[in-house]
Amino acid sequence: MRYSPKVAARKFIKKHFPNAFVAFLGGSAANRNLTPNSDLDIVVFDDSQFPFKQNFTGYGWPIEAFVLTRSVYRSFFDEARRSGLPSMIRMCAEGETIVDTGFAEEIRSEARDLMSQGPFEWTWDERNQVRYQITEGLEDLSDANSYHENLFIVNQLTELVTNFILRANGQWIGIGKWAVRSLAEYDKALCDEFLNALDCFYKKETVELLIPFVDRALEPHGGRLLEGWGEGSSIFNEEE
Repeated sequence: MRYSPKVAARKFIKKHFPNAFVAFLGGSAANRNLTPNSDLDIVVFDDSQFPFKQNFTGYGWPIEAFVLTRSVYRSFFDEARRSGLPSMIRMCAEGETIVDTGFAEEIRSEARDLMSQGPFEWTWDERNQVRYQITEGLEDLSDANSYHENLFIVNQLTELVTNFILRANGQWIGIGKWAVRSLAEYDKALCDEFLNALDCFYKKETVELLIPFVDRALEPHGGRLLEGWGEGSSIFNEEE
């Protein structure tokens, strides 16, 4: 029997985490965007546990549990801001409260503030490392004579360029479907232009729109980067 998401989440927590003091149901179950293949993403705060992540099946659902404690959850939030991936913070900020012993609103408020602040700013080296990786991809794309080689280059560039645009502008990134959602949320017109360039490649096997688009994305941040770049070096310590 498949229970409703909230009922299933409550039953799951009661069975597996009876000492939980806060729990949020996040993901598609929280935003009412469920599909037949959706799972339940649950963030559990339980001081009787060690932090861990585990997949379960129960109550008609695949369940992914993220278990945190009062003493460590902020370090996980900080790591999310370093990586730019806000999944944990978003679930706490936007998820439905399933268990609350009086601390849920404090955690939710903190998570909402962090979502608004965005990820930690990239260092100069971090930004230039991705510029360099994108530049290498563009050079390979210009030189490649095989559509199949280009296919793999473009797939790599899609992720690199999406992450670069977002992180260089202080925005959260995403993985899979959340990547395009994050880009569209930041700049819908820019996202549509990127998707059109990608469609042009996949349907017509041409990069005539893609390469100029990527160059325009790099331009405000110094353009392509090859000469002089060394990973971990401090050669680029001021604006070019």
